[in-house]
Amino acid sequence: MHLRDRPPRGPLQVLQAFTVEAERYMEVSRRLAGLGHNDVHALSAVVEATKEGRVMTPGALRRRLVLSPAATTALVDRLVGHKLLRREKAASDGRTVELHATDQARKMGRCMFLALSEEIMGCVESYTPADQERLITMMAELTDAARRARERLEGESLPATGEATDAPAWP
Repeated sequence: MHLRDRPPRGPLQVLQAFTVEAERYMEVSRRLAGLGHNDVHALSAVVEATKEGRVMTPGALRRRLVLSPAATTALVDRLVGHKLLRREKAASDGRTVELHATDQARKMGRCMFLALSEEIMGCVESYTPADQERLITMMAELTDAARRARERLEGESLPATGEATDAPAWP
């Protein structure tokens, strides 16, 4: 089916379709790599922090992934055991533990997302530089909107399953 033959869809439907396909890709990729869902998110968070000049600690990772302290410890232990993360004591404060991705983790990440990157960049490169800049701006704004929505949701108290409420029921 050509793009012009598709039924018209709004921006939310298009974003949802993209998100679902990206998540499907990630599921296949992480399974081929033998990683769990949170494993990929943890590695991504550590690599992202390093690129931004920040240090990732177990506490910051716990907050980022919305995990319990015990689940975070198990996750970090597993990734250290697979030689994908290393723990290091901070030079400035020996009590602080820093998390660093290994070269093996970075190589695995590149391999996991190579096909997706190539396909997306093949599409994006066909746009004008002005359109690419507009896309970057829009995606950054949409990412911020998703973060704000998550933060709003985190501040809410959701009713337990079956509990009576005046609010609309969650599906």
